[in-house]
Amino acid sequence: ATKRNKPTFSAGTLIYARVDSLPPAMDPTLSCQNGPHDAGVPRKDWMTNEGTYGILKGGTCRKITLGLARELLYPRNLVLYELGKSIAFELCIGVNGFLWVHSTRPEYTILILNAIMNSQVLTEAQVRGMVKSLVDTVNRQIEDDEEE
Repeated sequence: ATKRNKPTFSAGTLIYARVDSLPPAMDPTLSCQNGPHDAGVPRKDWMTNEGTYGILKGGTCRKITLGLARELLYPRNLVLYELGKSIAFELCIGVNGFLWVHSTRPEYTILILNAIMNSQVLTEAQVRGMVKSLVDTVNRQIEDDEEE
């Protein structure tokens, strides 16, 4: 965004952005441009919906612990890897402890959120089993609902 095409967001709009500054007693300054830690990420305009940052449309937002947010940002996070083998979804993890999930079906979004929350207290083997069980159960339920 530039001064000429500065976006106007209504209250409650979910935005994935980088915080440029946070002056005391003033509104924060956000940026939808790649920052110094975004090396290797293609630079696309936020207005084309191809950029790294922008408005998060659809999906569900949930507050999580900062520790869980850090775990989910780890490139080899097991629960996200296992979920990604079976379900197509988008995920946005904020270092402020907010998690946004969007998938093709509401059932999958709920499954993803439950699997992420449950993974905090499970071993790696238990995470793999839980994800497989949840995916199988939800897929069976979807098939049953479509047959009726």
